[in-house]
Amino acid sequence: MGKIATRFLIPELAGARPTPKLCSHVADAFVSKYGKFAGWAQTLLFIAELPSQKKIIPSEFWATEENQDANIKASTTGAKGSSKVIAP
Repeated sequence: MGKIATRFLIPELAGARPTPKLCSHVADAFVSKYGKFAGWAQTLLFIAELPSQKKIIPSEFWATEENQDANIKASTTGAKGSSKVIAP
């Protein structure tokens, strides 16, 4: 859970030791971003990290949110966006 949370939600917590307060903060971050689907989102993100799943998930689904935002902006302005992806 910690690696997923720091990669997708709160990178400033990378390397922090898990504590009840930190776990609560991570749970709040998931709820803030995904609402009533927070548990479902956490499960999917965890499963996507499994080596057996990384082999079958297309690389375009590994794009970071930052790059996806850049691509959306580029598509609305006519500029070319970044195609950088997270390597599985």
